[in-house]
Amino acid sequence: GGDANMSHVSAVLLNSATFWFNQGLEQFQLAEDLRNLALLRCNLCMCCKIRANTNVILPGGSSQRPFSIAEQFLNEAIGHLESAHESLGQRDTDAACWDMVSEELASTLLVLGVRRRQNSVLGKTSNPILLQAISLTPGDERRIVEPMERSCGIYESLRTVRANHQAAAAHYQLALLFSKIWTIQRDEAKTKEKLSAAFSHFSSAYQYFFSHIRGNETTFVVLSLDLANLYSTVSGEECLAKALGCCLDTKEAFNDVDPSSLDQMIVLADNIESRVSKLLLSLVKLEKEAKSGQVDKYKGMYRHALGYKMHSAKSGDEADDNRKRFDRLYELLGLLGSLTK
Repeated sequence: GGDANMSHVSAVLLNSATFWFNQGLEQFQLAEDLRNLALLRCNLCMCCKIRANTNVILPGGSSQRPFSIAEQFLNEAIGHLESAHESLGQRDTDAACWDMVSEELASTLLVLGVRRRQNSVLGKTSNPILLQAISLTPGDERRIVEPMERSCGIYESLRTVRANHQAAAAHYQLALLFSKIWTIQRDEAKTKEKLSAAFSHFSSAYQYFFSHIRGNETTFVVLSLDLANLYSTVSGEECLAKALGCCLDTKEAFNDVDPSSLDQMIVLADNIESRVSKLLLSLVKLEKEAKSGQVDKYKGMYRHALGYKMHSAKSGDEADDNRKRFDRLYELLGLLGSLTK
């Protein structure tokens, strides 16, 4: 069919591009043209990444794309970029070119680590009970963590606006990884180590996105819910209060919501409201059990949350009500935040 023919044509063009890039590589090596050697390596890297990420039908090959083949191409792409750095020798040779190669290397390493996580036993379930039965060997864990940590380190060394954003994204991916594997450790020391790593990476990602909410609203709210969930899995009032704080900190994300992310933000608003209510209910129970004679702080906050919920239930779902809905949530989160102080 047409799609298959297009895939075949794409593969032929990709093979042709790879061939000529390799021909150029030989010529620039003879001429010792370090900058163009590095640029050609970047182009060869892109050829490998296209093969890893698409289902083009290679001439004489199968249309199936098993993960092992995709990983092979990603490793080949990483090899080209490492060779590009070797060609340049040091950053002072050509700082702009070096940094471009570095950014591409960091990106490819992160893709490799995330793919490995998704294709490991960790990617098979998000159910915490089923996760308990999963065993991830230290070697498997290293294969996932190592490229992601390398990626994070490279991005942080670049210190550009884009690299800072990508470093936060890498920290977020590492946080998601450690938030899963801390529960499947076989001894207390390892459990504490992995839990600490999860909180550390979440903290780095959280600080960045909290300071750069505009344009990253959905990412920040989802990250906040993930961090709140991690705090909630650790028992005690202090952790529940921190989980609540994560949810309340999303307030600014619901201020003047961009129409392009409206549908996502409606769903996230429901998630935040639901999580806040559940956390407050848990804190009310702990407050009641403690009977410390303090003012019922969380009980009062829970009443405000219930009031918001009842008001929302009376409102319709018309599009023109969404702005009022976000405004009410913004006000509620601000009010609850002031009551926690």
